[in-house]
Amino acid sequence: MRLKMRPVAIMSARGTGIRNLVPAPVLDAGIAIAIAVLGVASGFGGRAQHEHMPLAAIPLLGLMGLALYPRRRFPAAVLAAVAAMVAALVAMRANLGGSFLAVLCACYSAAVYGSRRLVIGLFSGAVAAVLLIGIPQAFGFGGDVIRAIPVPTILAAAGAALFGLLIKSQFSARSAALAVLAERAEWASAQREEEARRATLAERLRIARELHDIIAHHVSVIVIQAQGAQRVAGREPDRAVRAMADVESTARTALEEMRRMLGLLRPPGEVDGDTVDSDTEAVGGLGVARGIADLGALAATMTAAGLPVTVRTTGEPYPVAEEVGLTVYRISQEALTNALKHAGRARAEVHLGYGEDLELTVTDDGRGAAAGLTGPAAPGAGRGTTGMRERAAMLGGTFTAGPRAGGGYQVRATLPCQHDSGPAVPAQRESEQH
Repeated sequence: MRLKMRPVAIMSARGTGIRNLVPAPVLDAGIAIAIAVLGVASGFGGRAQHEHMPLAAIPLLGLMGLALYPRRRFPAAVLAAVAAMVAALVAMRANLGGSFLAVLCACYSAAVYGSRRLVIGLFSGAVAAVLLIGIPQAFGFGGDVIRAIPVPTILAAAGAALFGLLIKSQFSARSAALAVLAERAEWASAQREEEARRATLAERLRIARELHDIIAHHVSVIVIQAQGAQRVAGREPDRAVRAMADVESTARTALEEMRRMLGLLRPPGEVDGDTVDSDTEAVGGLGVARGIADLGALAATMTAAGLPVTVRTTGEPYPVAEEVGLTVYRISQEALTNALKHAGRARAEVHLGYGEDLELTVTDDGRGAAAGLTGPAAPGAGRGTTGMRERAAMLGGTFTAGPRAGGGYQVRATLPCQHDSGPAVPAQRESEQH
């Protein structure tokens, strides 16, 4: 992921020290006025000491200082103006001592604030001045050419330019470091946003799975019981009444679980009464998670709906984490609901094998998908197997589902377990619910 850096924010971090206390325009105006005053004073001082200082040169020294005011915005123009005024002073054969500070400030500003082309020109000029003027003068070479040009001023300008380039390189290094920090901060912010988005998506998927499990299971049971009540209403009215009572009970349970699920979506403080998770049932006012201990009640519900269910365990039962128990319950619920819808007249078995991993097997001896319900498909049809596979995968387990060789259908899930030290989950051995 390539992030766009923000140079404006980075450059603003450069303002340290006195520049945070005094605005840049005020500071530049103060520097320009001070250098102009010093230049004029130097001119009058030179005349007082009988140095060659034409009267016309004194205003140039003042203008040279004032010309420095826009040095940040127009460094090339300021440098050109100062150079032109120095050339005028040289033509007047005036003493250049009063222009020294203006030349230093203009060259420094051009190196720090100038464009890349100007910086390259300054660097080349500074190096050439040192090589062609400074070194020959140091060894006594140059003769009349060296005496005809302002050597000290040129060397001072070259030094100021080199110093400015050094400062600019430091600024560049600092800007690069700040840019890296800014990019890292933006990358970290983007990562946090992406993690939050993924967490939100995962929560939506979890809620969608729970809604599917609640609606598909209970509505399927209601459909089966309602069909049965219609068939026996004329012959066995008492049995039809019991079936419709079961329909009412199943519908109430579905509404209660839906209420709890929707309560999760409300902000805190807006939920009427206590809110518990959709995978919990209120027992004595407390939210108790659905789990392995509820398989007996699930088997009784399915048996009442017309699918006799046996719950069997092998191995020594041990406590499992809450999410493992919930996954076992939901996979068993979905598998039994599918058997109720598609197996026809059949019997089903839920087998829990306690070993290094917890193995859950739900089998039936019916005709499988070939014995589907008549009429429209129940809500959520076709998504149950995917939901069971996702539940097992979330815990690092495996899942398989398909017809058995001898007839019927089998759902098998293997779930890794860390054996907790709490009390063992009550097991139900070879118990058939009728």
